[in-house]
Amino acid sequence: MRECRFLIFIILGIPLLAPSGWVWGESVTPSQDEILGRYESGDRVFTRLQIGQIVSYFHQRKIDEAIVEKDFIRYQFNLETQKLIEQKTQWREDLPDRAVAVITEEQAETMAEGVAQFSKLYFISPESDVFPIKPTPENPCWVVRSIDDRRMIVTIIDAMTGEKLGYGIPPPFAGFSLTGPDYGECDPYWPEWAENAEDWFEEMGYVTEMIGCPTDAEVQAHIESDNTAMFYELAHGGYTHFHNKCPDNYILWSEVETWIADYATMPFTFLGSCDGMCDQTDNTLSFEFRKGSNHDAVVVGYCGMSEPECDACWGFSIAWQDVLFENMAAGLTVQEAFDVACLWYPFCAISNCTDLVGDTDLRLVPCVTRSLCGTVYNGYRGPLNVNSRDYYVRCNIVVPSGETLTILPTVVVAFMDNLKIVANGTLHADGGAGRIWLVSDQDRSKGMKFTGQIRFSDGGQIRVY
Repeated sequence: MRECRFLIFIILGIPLLAPSGWVWGESVTPSQDEILGRYESGDRVFTRLQIGQIVSYFHQRKIDEAIVEKDFIRYQFNLETQKLIEQKTQWREDLPDRAVAVITEEQAETMAEGVAQFSKLYFISPESDVFPIKPTPENPCWVVRSIDDRRMIVTIIDAMTGEKLGYGIPPPFAGFSLTGPDYGECDPYWPEWAENAEDWFEEMGYVTEMIGCPTDAEVQAHIESDNTAMFYELAHGGYTHFHNKCPDNYILWSEVETWIADYATMPFTFLGSCDGMCDQTDNTLSFEFRKGSNHDAVVVGYCGMSEPECDACWGFSIAWQDVLFENMAAGLTVQEAFDVACLWYPFCAISNCTDLVGDTDLRLVPCVTRSLCGTVYNGYRGPLNVNSRDYYVRCNIVVPSGETLTILPTVVVAFMDNLKIVANGTLHADGGAGRIWLVSDQDRSKGMKFTGQIRFSDGGQIRVY
């Protein structure tokens, strides 16, 4: 059977345009919105985000100026029918009615190392991903982000007593010199994010290799691969590079361009670097993983995750990613899954914190293939079934004597670099129920498309020039 792989790199340690059909978020109260007013009253402020015929309303709970982490009210409606699709409330009952900090923001910032960038007041959730303080603080806390020698630090300070409680997990920051592993450490970082991705892609049918702090050779081996169809990195870096290993090893866009040159595009890439999706033009990671194509390859990732505007999104980043991958696993296109995740957590959409580029119709279920090379037959990488992605022939294919390779209706086989299929056994292209395409990847007008059946055997060849 064909083996599909998903490589997760947990590296521990152009203006963006709104996607088609999106109406960017706005703040509304129930009295200002007829649909929301049927279910809510009072003066709570909701963020409204519309994608197509689905509209989402999201209220982030606050007590005075303190954000209550992970507490929210969310509604989703179908605008055409005006029916409620989903309603969810997550609301702690053990919190006070008021939250007036004794320690001022300015005082808290003087307690943090380096130069303070910004601060926010939080009630930390017992289920927090980014503020793993145990036991969970009862008081509101100042969360101060600061920069010290190109290192981002998240300091947590009790806003009532002034006690420094510990540190949070910073987002993958663009300005680190030691990215991938966190500053001064070479152990893998952000494991919860990577483990979430690993679990979902195993669920989707992809054999997953998760590597913390990979070497350049390990990264190269998975890019120069016929099996690695999915690539996930969460590392400090930007849209031209990410840091993979201590002390100063970077994977550059130019290396990706060289490594992937003779291989098919990477079907799915997740760029978890803070600014990984801030530029998608030539000479960027996003461009090189899909080789500049919007066909059969899609890239999803972050932009500006270390900025104040995306602070709320970082707090929901595992949950956002969880919804994205869950819906991909359910068979939605990557664009559809992306839209659902943004409707659930609109803070990740309204500030351009997340973005997508490439083939919006690509589906990852059933399992897609990267490319074909060498020996292929039914039972080993075949038959070639209907797929949401074309089959790419990267080097000459041989069907061994005594074996059969079947190409089923509506399949597209794209030959890279004037290659061929040699049938020492039998090649059976069965287009009786739908057209089959055998074309050049460089020029899709070259080749043939047919219905009916074609059989080659005993050294017969198909070659596309």
